[in-house]
This record gives sequence, structure tokens and C-alpha cells, in this order.
Amino acid sequence: MAQVLPPPEATHAPSPWWRGSWIRDTIEVLLIAVILYVAIAFALQTVRVDGSSMVGTLQNQDLLLASKVSYDFGGNPQRGDIVILIPPADPSQDFIKRVIGLPGDVIEIDGNHNPTEVLIKPGGKGAFQLLKEPYLPQPWTTLKYCCTSTGMATSTPQALAIPAGEYFVMGDNRNFSSDSRVFGLVPRKNILAKAILRIWPLDHFGGLGTGPTLEPVTSSALALPALGIAAFEAWRWRRRRMRSLVAARSERPSIDPLA
Repeated sequence: MAQVLPPPEATHAPSPWWRGSWIRDTIEVLLIAVILYVAIAFALQTVRVDGSSMVGTLQNQDLLLASKVSYDFGGNPQRGDIVILIPPADPSQDFIKRVIGLPGDVIEIDGNHNPTEVLIKPGGKGAFQLLKEPYLPQPWTTLKYCCTSTGMATSTPQALAIPAGEYFVMGDNRNFSSDSRVFGLVPRKNILAKAILRIWPLDHFGGLGTGPTLEPVTSSALALPALGIAAFEAWRWRRRRMRSLVAARSERPSIDPLA
């Protein structure tokens, strides 16, 4: 009769040291942290405001969060965006300005009006529209005419068609801002990021306010000429009326009271 032997005991190789539960959890947490850090560092950056060119919206030493991917994947700056850019005249610096004119726009700045008017034909089509900017901190009295063929300030209003791939930018504090009026149009490749959030000081934490709007040039722009024409016509009518009265009196027969 054959003897039945018990099955051999199963043998197991020792588990690697890194497969322990707490060690594995620690490695997973570290990997996730590294991935998040790399993703955030790629997509976002912090920017500190240096100077007063954006006063009205931003203050000196404000700390902002900016998106480095807002204009990737086919996106482009839009009118009113507050952007971080490299000025064409000094590649060693980063500036923060507001986008005013887009590629294809026709832009003109006319300081003969009070307040100074920024006139834009969006896409170069239709009539000029007035740029309404509620964030400006004070009346605009310097560099208030534009633009040369490169986007810089002029001594009289001149319309400029902005070429493809170029942007016209200005600081909100127009009297104290070095912007397109000084260094000209900004190429798209020089625009690095879009400011999206103020994170310091804490009492001003939040968004960056509303941007500009375009409005049709209202009849107020024509009000003074129209009133002048109306006043002139009224004066002419009164003058003709007085002449008619004088002529009527001169033709009236005189009456001798002694007759």
C-alpha cells in the first residue's frame, strides 16, 4: 500500500522593504506632491507689482497670481487683460500693463477732448467706438495723442491700424506709465502671462476688477457743433426778423399831426 505524504509547505519570498504600508503611502504622497508642484509651477507664477503705473487697479508691491497657460493652446490676449510682458526696448525687464488694442484694430487717442478719448474700430471695421475705462485714477494729461506707425505717442491724433501679431498696451495710471506710447507695439511672443488674482495684501485679496467696454460714439460728441449750428441759425433768423421789421416801418406812410 502506497504511503500518502503530506503536501510540502508553501514557501514565500520575503516582501521588499518598500512594500510596507506606511512606506508605500509616504512614497505615494511625495509623488503626488511633486506632480502637483510641477504642474502648478508650469501653469502659474507669482508676480510682485513694482511701481505705480497700474495705480487705479493695482498698488505698488501688490502680489499677484498669473496664469502662464491662459494664452496657450490657441488662446490670445483680449482687450482689458492685465498681462506680464517683456517691453521691446528692454528685454531684461518684465512689465505689467493692460491690453488696449488688438491685432487688426484701428486705434486713435485724442487729447483734444476732456477726458482724453481712446477711439477704436474693433477689427478695423465700422465706425470708431469710445473706450470706457472706469478704473483710471485721475485725468489724463500726458502723452494724450497717438499713434505713430509703431504705436508711439504723437503731437496730434493719428489713427493706427495695428498689424497682425502686435498689441497696444497702457498702464492704468496714464500720467505715470511707460507703455506702448513710449516703446511702441508689443509682439505676441513678448506677452508671457495673464494676471488673474491679487493674493497680497490680504485685505485686497480677490479679482482685479472690471475691464474696459466699447460704446458707440454718442451724440454728445456732436453736441457742441450741433448747438453751435443751431445758435447760428437762430441768430440769423432773429437778424432777418429785425431787418424785416425795420423795412416794414420805413415803408409805413408818415402822418402829419397838423394836417
